Amino acid sequence: MNISPNAAQQQEFAFRQEFNCCKNCRCPNFGVTESSDYLAKSQQLGYPALHCKACGSYPPLVDSHSVNLVVAERAQQHLSKAPCGCSQCEPGFFLGPTVGVKRYGKTGANSQRYQCRQCQSVFTQPHIKNTEQLCQLFNFLSQGHNPQQIMQQLSIAPKIYYQLLQRLYHCLRFYSRLQEQRALPHDFIALHTESKVHEFSEQKRIWALCSNEVQSGYVLLHTHNQTQVELSQAVYYQQRPSTTLPALQDNPIVEALKRRYQLTLNRYHFEDLHYGPTSHLRGTHIIQPSVCAYAHFQLLSGFTHGAARFHHYIEHESSIRGAALMSCVEAIRNKQAEVYYIYHHPRTETDMGEGGNKVGWWNDRWYPADFGAYCSITSAQASPMPVNLPRPMACQAFFEHLEQSMSKQLKSASSVNALFEINRALFNYVLSDKQGQTPAMRLGCSDKPLSGSQLVSAAVAAVNADHIDKFSA
Repeated sequence: MNISPNAAQQQEFAFRQEFNCCKNCRCPNFGVTESSDYLAKSQQLGYPALHCKACGSYPPLVDSHSVNLVVAERAQQHLSKAPCGCSQCEPGFFLGPTVGVKRYGKTGANSQRYQCRQCQSVFTQPHIKNTEQLCQLFNFLSQGHNPQQIMQQLSIAPKIYYQLLQRLYHCLRFYSRLQEQRALPHDFIALHTESKVHEFSEQKRIWALCSNEVQSGYVLLHTHNQTQVELSQAVYYQQRPSTTLPALQDNPIVEALKRRYQLTLNRYHFEDLHYGPTSHLRGTHIIQPSVCAYAHFQLLSGFTHGAARFHHYIEHESSIRGAALMSCVEAIRNKQAEVYYIYHHPRTETDMGEGGNKVGWWNDRWYPADFGAYCSITSAQASPMPVNLPRPMACQAFFEHLEQSMSKQLKSASSVNALFEINRALFNYVLSDKQGQTPAMRLGCSDKPLSGSQLVSAAVAAVNADHIDKFSA
């Protein structure tokens, strides 16, 4: 089967490299990296900022180099086609057209060899053999068993367990991205992003972002703030007391929103989010949530750059606002993208008028919705815009799944990356709702709920498929 990307997915794509600019969507300098209106390093508000004299804003300075390093690390973790294709030239899923391969004889063991059409390097076709063992591993993981229990049940040494874990991770990621590349719409797409602090044993607390496709609730991306990359000390997490915003769902909704804005003002700056003390995973650094957010939204731009139009709904959290905007500057300017804040609240009919309420330092206008309220970040319209968020709790559903299904014993970054991705596949393809529908079925990635063994077998078959079919240029 030829699975070459369609025309929209063939577009060349590059991540944004510079993030220090005006982030006011109504300013002519929005997204512009160099302007005579800028004062490059201002301490006017007590923190290092870029000052835009055109609109008066003071966006905090961002270490763009560190963000770019994290983006490169995350692109390899989440979008890579490994173990398939040329490791040097083949772009990740959604990041550009395949470079293609050609057959190049066979090895002495009769394995097919391939040659990259771009760099001429030669490699062999991967062949995953231990499907039954991978199926057993997946099923044990889905039941929340810890590594020691699984090693005992499979009668394997720790080294073999971690090898199998990485193999399962790569197969499920490859299969999931393959289905997503086929199924995601290209006329219009809407995404929804929220954050969560995951709690594990030994005081390990991981801040994470989850993004799903809004119609299906399919989780497209889940990233966290643990990195194996050496970065500037300034971007590492500082272990300060929590500045996370409370839900305040017992308050009337307008009062709750006003309180959340006020608590945000109490921070060192808008992007300075802390979630209290935590401990490291082995071999990792903990980065500030805002740095994680810039990298996360850059990866999401890979999913949206081929769409004619898109909406992005983000939780009401100022530390991720700038990151969301910087992922789609040109699309916002061209009226192809809209970004909204959303706030979950069990409001009553009298809490908020249909005409909306102005809240906060910029007089953001919030409008009522079934899930609580929303506010357009990118549009200056004084009337409500249609917001279609049929599964507003989809991110929370995934977070709850992780809470219930993942073992609390975590040691290293490589294992946590694998476990999060394996659980993403489990959530999307195996777990169904009361109507018997999985998120993958609603998105069009699958025509039925899959058992764990069916999913793993399909993923292994996708990796083992002939490279000529996988990478037709």
